[in-house]
Amino acid sequence: MAGYVLVLAILILGGTIATLGDRIGTKVGKARLSIFNLRPRNTATLITIATGGMIAASTLGVLLASSSQLQDGLFRLDSIRADLKSTQAAKEQMEAELATTRKQRDREKRNLEQINNSLAQALFRQSQTQAQFQTVQKKFQRANQELEKVQAQEQELISKIQQLNDRQKSLVADSKKLIGERNQLNTDLAKIISERQGLRDRVVESQTRLKDLEKQRTALNSELGILEANRKELDASIQALRRGNLAIQAEQVLTAAVVTANLSPQDLRLAIFQVLQQADQNARVLLDFPAESRPVIQVSETQIDNLLQKLGDGKSYILRILSAGNYLRKENSVAILADITPNREVFKAGELIASLQFKPNLSDAEIEGQLDKLFLLVSFRARQQGVLPNPFTGKVGNFPQSALFDLTREFKQHKSAIEIQAIAKETIFTGSPLTLILVILENGVEIRRFG
Repeated sequence: MAGYVLVLAILILGGTIATLGDRIGTKVGKARLSIFNLRPRNTATLITIATGGMIAASTLGVLLASSSQLQDGLFRLDSIRADLKSTQAAKEQMEAELATTRKQRDREKRNLEQINNSLAQALFRQSQTQAQFQTVQKKFQRANQELEKVQAQEQELISKIQQLNDRQKSLVADSKKLIGERNQLNTDLAKIISERQGLRDRVVESQTRLKDLEKQRTALNSELGILEANRKELDASIQALRRGNLAIQAEQVLTAAVVTANLSPQDLRLAIFQVLQQADQNARVLLDFPAESRPVIQVSETQIDNLLQKLGDGKSYILRILSAGNYLRKENSVAILADITPNREVFKAGELIASLQFKPNLSDAEIEGQLDKLFLLVSFRARQQGVLPNPFTGKVGNFPQSALFDLTREFKQHKSAIEIQAIAKETIFTGSPLTLILVILENGVEIRRFG
């Protein structure tokens, strides 16, 4: 209804202004007035133009005054388009983050289901152990009852022997008969004593089994406690992942370094502090914690002394600093664990690590797949022999892309089956990256080397 009123008002206002303009123009024409030294006719035309402009201005003014949307469309269209574009980009970014968070939630959910299954199995084993414990306990009670009966019989027989001894003094004539009876009773007593000893042995065996079952129950209770703690920790991790705040996971490698052999105590302490400083810097970056004088990682003097004692035997080691738990962004302290691995020689220079046969006339994709299989074999054997992967990339080494391109081009020139061997370019230690030389052999004869 307001729109109709507005249109009607604009029509009336326009008509009124047009009428006034026409009358003013007519009067000016009749009076032959002049403005700005114009001819009367031109003056009338100017008044008519001014009247039309007033009609347009009044119409636009009424529309702008009555509609804030029209104001935004005329004056803020570019700004609205820019806001719409930035809002669309933010929406796409939030959708990508939401998809990533959902994947992490599903992965943690699967881990939680595995732990719940382990917990259920442990509870089932505990129930079985409890049933066995009750069965053994019942057998133990029955054995005690039988032992009490045997002891009562023993007391009764001892009383009879005493009575016979008393009768022996008064009945000399029947001594032989009484001696025979006494011997028989002694035989029965020995048999009963033997049976009692057997029962005692069974009781001891039952007690031993009872202790073993008690130990098993204690171990199962401990395992249940550990599983429950792990479940709570995983629940906390899932909540942190849902909030997007988990920065460092438990046992995550913060840094790793090679500690060379035959260092003096001062140099060894300095090397340990340098590794800890690097771990502290990496932890700050992961936690998004501002730089300040106080360290983020928590390390005691006892831990440093233990490291000095373990590393001070003059041998070379790999020192890795790991996180002792899960930590959220902006936390200001991280507990650490130190992992020490001997830096021993794994492969000698020129030692064969792995080899693979290549058929002729392979496509580029098939060549690439075979080379990937060869590199997987090399990585598997290197890890199996003790080469530690890079804590940040997870790889044990790399191979130059240019050499790989040259090898592919060389392979295409051969029309028969070849063998490619991966050998160590230099001596490889536990903490050193794996550098390779790939050797092409045809019918057992070396053709060319790459790397």
